[in-house]
Amino acid sequence: MSYIITISCVVWRKLANKPLLPSRFDMGRFFGLAVNIVALAWLCLVFVIAFFPSVPAPLLTLPSMNWSVLVFGIVLIFSAVYFAIWGRHRYVGPVEYVRKLD
Repeated sequence: MSYIITISCVVWRKLANKPLLPSRFDMGRFFGLAVNIVALAWLCLVFVIAFFPSVPAPLLTLPSMNWSVLVFGIVLIFSAVYFAIWGRHRYVGPVEYVRKLD
């Protein structure tokens, strides 16, 4: 999920013609964008498939169920609630490394 978020941000900036931070390696605007879109498509497919059960539906029982979707959902809900209640008031980001690009 973290890769999906970061690559989506890069694709969005490239499609909106907004500048990115300079880097040592650059594949160019169009080839890099194509690679990022293919990577997003692959990651989204793998993300969905990762939550499928490992056995077919007729043989599916409670112990053979893939519980990763439940664990992911609980961690996601806990993180969102934690950030909303405590984190957004206490967290101070590394502002010395942030530069305004626009």
